[in-house]
Amino acid sequence: MKFPTRTRVIAAAIGILIIMFLGYRLFLYRPPVTVIVVKKVEIQGKVHGPGTVQSKVGVTVSTKITGILEKLYTDQGSRVKKGQLLAELDIAELRARAAAARATKNRAQHDLDRAKADLHKAEANLVLAQSNYQRDMDVFKPGYISQAAFDNTKAALKVAESEVNASRSAIGALQAQLAQSESETHAAEAVFAYTRILAPMDGLITVRKAEVGDTVAPGTPIFQMVDYQIWAASWIDETKVAQLREGQKASIKLRSGRVFQGEVVRLNKEADTVTRELEVDVKFDTLPNPLVIGEETEVDIDTGSQTAPAIPLSAIVERNGSKGVMVVSNGLTSFRPVTLGLQDVQRAAVLDGLKEGEMVILNPAGIEPGKKIRPEIKTDTARKNQ
Repeated sequence: MKFPTRTRVIAAAIGILIIMFLGYRLFLYRPPVTVIVVKKVEIQGKVHGPGTVQSKVGVTVSTKITGILEKLYTDQGSRVKKGQLLAELDIAELRARAAAARATKNRAQHDLDRAKADLHKAEANLVLAQSNYQRDMDVFKPGYISQAAFDNTKAALKVAESEVNASRSAIGALQAQLAQSESETHAAEAVFAYTRILAPMDGLITVRKAEVGDTVAPGTPIFQMVDYQIWAASWIDETKVAQLREGQKASIKLRSGRVFQGEVVRLNKEADTVTRELEVDVKFDTLPNPLVIGEETEVDIDTGSQTAPAIPLSAIVERNGSKGVMVVSNGLTSFRPVTLGLQDVQRAAVLDGLKEGEMVILNPAGIEPGKKIRPEIKTDTARKNQ
């Protein structure tokens, strides 16, 4: 079967068009790609990280004895001083115990004082009995007094000696009794003092966990409090650690929208093995009011400034373990390794690998080296990033 001449002409024309189109796509077509022209600018280095508001020291305030909570003198949100009275337990029974212990101590002291007075009297009687014995012995030998009279004097001396010994023994026992009663008094007064719950430090009460009438035992939380060393505990990628040091200034934005200034005060020495992040603590220059422990934060740490060619962060790619950019020259793309310096939230300084005036692809995802393109300079982006 033969096709009409017109049909053959149309088919040939379509074939020629297809061949021309394929040739254009293969050899002449250059897709438009957005590029920027590299310019030298001053980069204010910023390291960004999320975090939470935390305190350096957190304390649980509890009681040392079991008792009924009778009075509360503060509540969450209160700022307190070290030693300030926060709460009291029911003290009636413990007050009675302390009073009884003091009364026992006073009685022991009174008995000891009386025993000491008796000893002084017994010692005086002994001195007299010794004098009488010596005198009678001197006159008994020549025979001036009878044996019976001398025996009475000797017996009186032994009685005086026994009374002194008895008094001394009584004093020893009473001194031991007094020491015991003093110990019991100190213990009762110490337990009584435990009914007063005092602030262990200057700080802020963040949570009250008990009510009047609750029975509390040792270790049962009554309050949670924190000291005034408040910071944003931020998590920073470990690749940024070399840029950080203590004393650097930072901006802290709370989830509530409030913004505060701060300073890096501590860099932890151990990174999370899963997230590869490091905790960096940024202390507030001025405490937020109200202060919410655990509130989320966004921290930007000022790491200094550098004047160098700058590229958007979106232009950075990694190939074979090296960071670099896709450079456009004469319509062809090529991968260029670069050495990066400081970076802010949008740009990074290039210390080596790029020069001013070179064109870099803004978003190089999916573009391979050696590809022919038609560069379209993004002037608005370039101005925005300067």
